[in-house]
Amino acid sequence: MASTTMAALQVHAKPKHRVRRRFKTKAVSTTPDMSRTKPPFESPAGVKYRIAVLGTGWASMTFLSRLEPKEDVEVVLVSPRNYFLYTPLLPSAATGAVESRAIVEPVRSKLSGKGFQFYNAECVDLDTEEKVISCVAAGVTQPYRFRMKYDYLVVGVGAVPNTFNVPGVEENCLFLKEMLDANNLRRTVNRRFERAVLPGTSEKRIREVLTFVIVGGGPSGVELAAELDDLIQKDIAKTFPPALARCASVQIVELQDHILSTYDRRLAEYATQRFQRNGIKTILNSRVVQVNRGSIIVADKITNEEREVPFGICVWCTGIKLNPLCNKIMAGLPEGSQTNVRSLTVDKSLCVAGSNGSMFAFGDCATIVRPKSIAFAEQMFLKAAGGADGRLRMPQLYKLLIDASQEFTHLEEAARKLDKNLKLLGMDSTATASGLDFEQFKALLNLIDAGLRALPATAQVAKQQGEFLADFFNANGDDHFTIEQGRQKQSFSYKHRGSLAYVGDEAAVMEFPGAIILKGVFAGYVWKGFETISQFSVRNTLLVSICWLRTWVFGRDISELR
Repeated sequence: MASTTMAALQVHAKPKHRVRRRFKTKAVSTTPDMSRTKPPFESPAGVKYRIAVLGTGWASMTFLSRLEPKEDVEVVLVSPRNYFLYTPLLPSAATGAVESRAIVEPVRSKLSGKGFQFYNAECVDLDTEEKVISCVAAGVTQPYRFRMKYDYLVVGVGAVPNTFNVPGVEENCLFLKEMLDANNLRRTVNRRFERAVLPGTSEKRIREVLTFVIVGGGPSGVELAAELDDLIQKDIAKTFPPALARCASVQIVELQDHILSTYDRRLAEYATQRFQRNGIKTILNSRVVQVNRGSIIVADKITNEEREVPFGICVWCTGIKLNPLCNKIMAGLPEGSQTNVRSLTVDKSLCVAGSNGSMFAFGDCATIVRPKSIAFAEQMFLKAAGGADGRLRMPQLYKLLIDASQEFTHLEEAARKLDKNLKLLGMDSTATASGLDFEQFKALLNLIDAGLRALPATAQVAKQQGEFLADFFNANGDDHFTIEQGRQKQSFSYKHRGSLAYVGDEAAVMEFPGAIILKGVFAGYVWKGFETISQFSVRNTLLVSICWLRTWVFGRDISELR
């Protein structure tokens, strides 16, 4: 009808006086209409059950790499991202020290040999009762929607940046969570330097444009600040007018009284001193209250006094929050089953609470419920001491904690630090020679439980969880019954293997279990070696090695490809 009307207008209208009419258009919804999709497709004949995996992060890809293929089990991966990203080197990619292609691995190259399926789509909704996920194809012009049934759903969608509702963050800050963020930051930094050397630019304007502010003093923020400073001192100073590097500055804003607050205090102090020596300004004990175009407002944590910090580029590297898909998952589970508002609550086998054993979650989107041991203090004491009036000597106490760690995993670490914990209670070797009575034992468990914390949102945790869940299905995946039985017996236990961070000028800091620390240039070489051999494939290991060599010989590539 509309086309007929327009044709009539073209025929009868005079050339110099065209008739224009406004036609009312219907608003087009951007929310996928899943009601128009075909019925959910089911597993082919001969398949016992289907495992649907969401996400291509550390946990998911480790799980799929370790999972053994079975003829009667169908495994399907769904993700809008068709590659795995080695996130620890994102700061290096954002400054050109390594190329983006060197730290990504195509998903299909890891799955093709196993017979697993991959669908490049985003899960936008799900029905936990019918066990159906609703998906929209990624990267297509014409929306394509489909639904898929599952028997077991493995959720590894990660988390998203948390702005903590600070006004102006979304509009005026860059982020560093995905490869697109790193590429955008690299391009923006290069443009800032090219803008600064244009004719007629005042020194004041140059300093404004070349002020880089990073919010967040954790490993990501610290490494980005270090890489930016290296870029300025080692590459910009050589290829741009010499005065330009002196006008550039890197600043880092941190809420705590030192950067790398989760690391050993000695390493945190060393990193702070290293930054000060290299000219990186640390704004400590400060929280961001507002981000404007070209400046942030920070308030002193102690005095609440506010001040303005101008910037050319501000990168938000602090905090993560629940992925929106996880909100939909929670809404579909029984009321009261999910007790954590920041992530999906899972049990010791990584099974999502309230899912009746049909859903698992790991990585940044999951938090393990870690039961407190104090609730079973009396039961444990009576069994080990032989009665309420008994006493636990050191060998008995150590054995009790190790045995109980099968149920309460945090007691294993407590057993290794037993002497330290007893000293915190004011009990020396003389006081413990006669053994602990029940009240002293309860005080010890209270102290241990007080230190119980959620596992950190790191690649190390996600990788171990992926390995655990793959081993679980490999050992118990014959049928639904064995999977349910295995859930009751197996529990995930995290083994902390250390932490490391690059702090600039070829130096790094590292800590290992047992209070062993390493810092300085030698630690920097160890850091580079570790990040190289930890790549997801031999291909990536070779590519990263070539990038390190290229940067060392020729410097960073500061060209912009448009």
